[in-house]
Amino acid sequence: MPITRLEYILDDLYEEEGPVLLFDHLLSSKTDDHLVTLHLEGMRPIQLLSTTFIPFFQACKKLKCLKLFIISSNSVIDLLLKSWQENPPESLEEVIIDVSNVNEDDYPILMNLTTEYVSLLELAGLNLTVNLHIQRTIN
Repeated sequence: MPITRLEYILDDLYEEEGPVLLFDHLLSSKTDDHLVTLHLEGMRPIQLLSTTFIPFFQACKKLKCLKLFIISSNSVIDLLLKSWQENPPESLEEVIIDVSNVNEDDYPILMNLTTEYVSLLELAGLNLTVNLHIQRTIN
């Protein structure tokens, strides 16, 4: 039976190579042909832009639901949302992006950016939610 739902929680032990190996394996085993729901948690920004994530995501033609829980990075969110605006995912219906550790100074910029993209992508039919969580420092 093919894998249609995948949840991957990043472990510190495999922080760098884990997602790359996972996406490479899933592509080579043709899991992308059947995947409907993908939930990635704990992704570092550099991993989101790795040479394997974008091709893997584009290869998932049946993907309807994507949930990303990532560590803050303005450029990652910008690039991801911009790529969806330029090349909307055909099957994707629902996206939830939770961004943690947003720098307080970056929050207004990131909020404006995501609000703009969310509005445009919702007009294109994508149900998109972006949650930003400010980094709290404890003294």
